[in-house]
Amino acid sequence: MPQLLAAATAARTFKAFWQSAAQILSERWGGARVRLTYAGLHESAMALAGHGSAGPPRECEWVDAEGRRVRLEVETDRDPPPPLEGLTEIVGRLALMVAHRLDLERDRRLGAFLMELSRWLLAAPERDLMLRYTMQSVMSLVDAQGAYVALREPGGDTLRVVTAIGTGVEMHGIELPLEASVSGRVVRTGQPVNTENILAEPDSYTPADLSRAARAAMIVPLRTSAGVVGAAGVIRYLQLGAQEPPPPFGLVELHYFTAVAAHIAGGLELTQAVTATREAATRAAAMVNGSPLPLALVNSVGRVQQLNEAGRRVFGLGKVGDAMGRTIEKLGLSSSGTPFADVLFAAARSAPWHGRVVVVQPSGDRRICDCTATVLSGLGSDDVLVALYDRTDELRAQRELIAREKLATVGEIASGVAHEVNNPLAAIRMEAELLKRATRDPDADAAATTIVREVDRAARIVRSLLRLARRSDTDPVRVQLNELVRDVAEIRQRVLRADNVELRTELDMAAPPILGLGQELQQVVINLVTNAEHAVRRVRPAVIQLTTKAREGGGWVRLTVEDSGPGVAQEIRNRIFDPFFTTKDPDEGTGLGLSICQRVVAEVGGKISLEDSEALGGAKFVVDLPAAPERMETTAIG
Repeated sequence: MPQLLAAATAARTFKAFWQSAAQILSERWGGARVRLTYAGLHESAMALAGHGSAGPPRECEWVDAEGRRVRLEVETDRDPPPPLEGLTEIVGRLALMVAHRLDLERDRRLGAFLMELSRWLLAAPERDLMLRYTMQSVMSLVDAQGAYVALREPGGDTLRVVTAIGTGVEMHGIELPLEASVSGRVVRTGQPVNTENILAEPDSYTPADLSRAARAAMIVPLRTSAGVVGAAGVIRYLQLGAQEPPPPFGLVELHYFTAVAAHIAGGLELTQAVTATREAATRAAAMVNGSPLPLALVNSVGRVQQLNEAGRRVFGLGKVGDAMGRTIEKLGLSSSGTPFADVLFAAARSAPWHGRVVVVQPSGDRRICDCTATVLSGLGSDDVLVALYDRTDELRAQRELIAREKLATVGEIASGVAHEVNNPLAAIRMEAELLKRATRDPDADAAATTIVREVDRAARIVRSLLRLARRSDTDPVRVQLNELVRDVAEIRQRVLRADNVELRTELDMAAPPILGLGQELQQVVINLVTNAEHAVRRVRPAVIQLTTKAREGGGWVRLTVEDSGPGVAQEIRNRIFDPFFTTKDPDEGTGLGLSICQRVVAEVGGKISLEDSEALGGAKFVVDLPAAPERMETTAIG
């Protein structure tokens, strides 16, 4: 009895207990041949022990209250013979105890597994990972050697094996016909299949290269709210060297597998929903990030929850993560002196707020934006969507257009004034010539000569003004850069001399004509000289030098404008060509000069850069312009 109790306690399977019990009885009776047979409602087993003896065979049968039948057969020559009736009942009752214990253990394992599976489903893992984990656990739970999951192809008449593990790994990726396979039958009918030999089924799909060792199989449907979407199966295989086929799956095991299949189907439905949600969220995020409008999602106190790429650029941030957790005001946004908290409050209590805001980037650049703040009430929170429309470039373009219109107006006025001045200058020169011819007084003659010389100089200045003010060309033409430089020098020479500024010119007379629009190139020279004048205004000696030179190899002409001023600070060098950036006082400049220069030079295929002047110690602007083709006609200047 102690040995039988110990065997019942240690047994891990029902069959193991029967074998242990037969071995114990055989040893107790001196190696007698013992056969124990169990025939129950759902399971049956048989165990042999001992080598037999010369004695007559004896047998005894016991049936419990639920109809389970235990038969004990012994061949022994012991005298007196063993009491088989009592032993048969004891072994039968211990077998029931083992069966109940194993059932409880299996229920416990199933419960633990389902709880673990539920946690996996809540964590929403990837479909394939969830299926592999689940089928591995089921295969261990029902003592199978292979498992697979086949899902119905969308709009097709086949099933595809998406997961296969254990000995059944050979099935991975194969297609099973819906109308001519056991798995297809399960999907079509929605009924499970429990068979002793899957290869013997009439609709077994042998072309699928299934192992010929496959025997017992359980296949259950995977039923979701949309219907049966596939099938899951576990298989027991004929082991190498085994004399008997593997036992079939019992009804209890089929019940367990069916319960697990319901969780698998729920997991598939959940993972599909999560995948669809993730894809929708990914598309929404892509739409938000791809939007050209800067968008920021902030909470009720203005702390940034989300920011798109356009928002990162308008706030001047290196990466989107730099904005997370910071208030939008800390990022540099201000709403015309009104705290943005008041804007959020107004947006939460009334219709969306619209207004003009300014964003100051870490570099100091200011962006002017139209802003709309809207509470996202559909999310069930107080989060506010802040949408910005960057109007900085548009406003700058408007200001540049206005500045150009003013320059055009000034040019037209200067042109009219120059024409009007020409007439009195011609009269003065004529009277001076007559005076010079009529007088014999040396002093009067010298005065008349001086008048003629100064009138001629004034006429040259007037001609230069007329050239600067004339209507610009619409198509690029050949332009003599030396003449542009001479005109500008002629106009500014006297004014600069009055301010004790020395203007030097060094012209390469061999420099070829350049290709461009004459008036716009004149504007480049004027802007560069004007900037140099401002730089040397408070320094001594004050020197500005203009140089033209044909670059070696031909094809390019270089213009340099350098001064003896303090130069350009390193921290602003990368911003000097930005529109409206200026270090001058508001009444001294608009900050458009260098940006216009850069645009004009770039339009003709040239480039402009800033260097340090080695000769004068200040700034040195270098303009490289392409030479014009030789066959083009040269436009006269003046």
